[in-house]
Parts: sequence; structure tokens; C-alpha cells
Amino acid sequence: RQTTSKWPRHSDSIDPDSYKEAKLSSFSSHSDIDDDDGGGTHHDSDPPPQDSQHSDSEEPSKEWDYIRVDGLSILPGLCCPHHDRIQSNGILRAHDFDDMMLRHPTEVGIGIDHNAAFLIDGDDYRVIYPEGDEALMVGSVMLPEEIFSEERKGVPGVWIKEVVMNGKMLSCRLCPREGKIGELLKVPVRVESSVRHMKVAALENPDDGPMRMSYPGFGARSLFGESG
Repeated sequence: RQTTSKWPRHSDSIDPDSYKEAKLSSFSSHSDIDDDDGGGTHHDSDPPPQDSQHSDSEEPSKEWDYIRVDGLSILPGLCCPHHDRIQSNGILRAHDFDDMMLRHPTEVGIGIDHNAAFLIDGDDYRVIYPEGDEALMVGSVMLPEEIFSEERKGVPGVWIKEVVMNGKMLSCRLCPREGKIGELLKVPVRVESSVRHMKVAALENPDDGPMRMSYPGFGARSLFGESG
């Protein structure tokens, strides 16, 4: 079996731009929103995919907390998607993730660039990204030095982070392109959830009914194959 989301903990945010209603309203002006095809077909009226950094240069940065939410608890680890992107609060997500790792020093962190994916197949893993498409070959990995580029001047990749020196320092290394899960992850000594923050998120972004079938993602084709 293959999946890209098996994590017991997922670094997330209480970013109002990521709430259901905000996502739906941002697509409400497109002609395919309530078409008979259920929104699964890409129409010429759809905006082209963008890969630039999230930019709020013309808007004030928004304030919200960077939190932790539960995953499926199949594998140990703290996962950070869009690791190389600037969030709507004006902060590089990698920086927020680093601070969170220091608050939870027994966990292994995996930072996945916006244009990368961490694919798991049984006991094996692979780091994949859309090779051959220059527009999407943008990420934080500077080669051959294997150093992190905050300006995204490298290629997409995945970073492994662990707290060392008795919780005083964060170690960051580039994840190999493939390998064994058991050699990468470890079971943490202690796991703490953002209970208070999750209650706030549930109140602000309630699960109050089914999403419209026109929501982006239903029947959509991903960069790496058909969506589930």
C-alpha cells in the first residue's frame, strides 16, 4: 500500500485562510463551481497553479498560532508540510516548525517541501517530486551542498529534524531519496497535544456539514497520480 499521510502528529495552524469557508469562497467565482460534473474537471476558467512563495507584501500579516493535530498514529513522527513556504503570518513555516520541535524534543520531525512528497510503501519510503517540470522544480534543497535555502533557490526535498544537546540544539539533515522507515523514525518518549488550540480551531472552523462537491480536490488529478 502507498500513502503520504501516516503521521501521528501533524504540525498545522489556526490560519483563517485555511478554513473550509475561506477555501470555498475563494473558488466561488469560477464557472465550474456548481457544474453537473461535480467540479472534477479542470476548466479554462480555473486559475493556473501557482508556485511562488505565499506573499502578503501588499497585505498585513495575520496573527494565528502554529499548532499540533493528531494524525492516524500508524507511524511515529511530527510532519510539517509546505516546509519551505512563507505563511500568511509572514513567517517561514520551517522557522515555526523549528520552534515546535524544541518544545517537543523527543520526536523526529519531517519537513516536506511544498513541491515534494514523502511516499511510503510498506517498510520503505521514497522522496518524490515532479521532475522535468521547471515551474515546479522549486524548493529548499541546495545541491550539491545539501543545505537549506530559505529563498527556495534549490529543488524540492524533505528534511529530517531532531533535538540534540539535551534539548538545546536542533539537528537538520536532508532526507535520503529512498530508504527504510525504521532507519528514519523512532518512537518518542513523550507526546503532547495542543488540546487548547485544537478546541479553538474546532470552534472557528466547525465540522458543520458536508463540503460542496465542487471543492477543489474532488476528482482532481494530482501531480503524482489520481487523487484518492
